[in-house]
Amino acid sequence: MRRVMLMLAAMTMMVLLFAVVAYAAHIEGSANSEDLVESNRGDTIKALAGDDSIDATFFAVDETPSEDGDRDRAHGNQGDDFIYVNDEDGKDYAFGGEGVDRCWVDLAQDVGNGGDRYTSCEFINGVRQ
Repeated sequence: MRRVMLMLAAMTMMVLLFAVVAYAAHIEGSANSEDLVESNRGDTIKALAGDDSIDATFFAVDETPSEDGDRDRAHGNQGDDFIYVNDEDGKDYAFGGEGVDRCWVDLAQDVGNGGDRYTSCEFINGVRQ
């Protein structure tokens, strides 16, 4: 009986461990300038104040769990931010916010699926808007 209880407890711990891994990350910065990097899943990344860099291109399309990319949401908010969501999947959203924000995105003509969405970015792929 004791052996069965230990086995059930171990199985429960394994299920809980893997269930947590399956969820997307919520990554939040601080009032300081900092570098924020994605996980290999669809993330919500929020820089707060400061001049931040958000990199949602760290994992290639085939390095995501579904091997077809991830859906990241990158929010620069206050400050002059650099936001990179150009990871060749065309599923992401870049929101610059207040300040002069530079966003690098997948454009529709580059990925063929509508491309990334973006708002409040003063520069798109290096070109002033």
